[in-house]
Amino acid sequence: MPAPKEYLFVYGTLTDPHISEQVFGGLPPYTRDSLEGFEKLEASVAGQYPEVIPCGKEGTAVAGMLLEVSQEELRRADLYETDLYYRKILSLKSGRQAWVYLAARNKANTG
Repeated sequence: MPAPKEYLFVYGTLTDPHISEQVFGGLPPYTRDSLEGFEKLEASVAGQYPEVIPCGKEGTAVAGMLLEVSQEELRRADLYETDLYYRKILSLKSGRQAWVYLAARNKANTG
């Protein structure tokens, strides 16, 4: 029986094929998706990495990739993202539930 897969929505450096190769050993299976009601801030984390924040503005969304990853690949993504980010399950435009990395400094504000 194959190991269960997780869904991970990525919107920044993990969408880069070179980074994906380093973290996952290749690009995992993916589809395009978006995170509605959020906006993306560039170079917001540590002065160089993006983050997504809820904005409450109707019609706003962050485009990205919905990766299908194993538990081990998710662990590697956690190591890559360091303690600058934490993971939270959010609903995507497609209706899927996926892990999304949010800036750790905002954790108290987003639960």
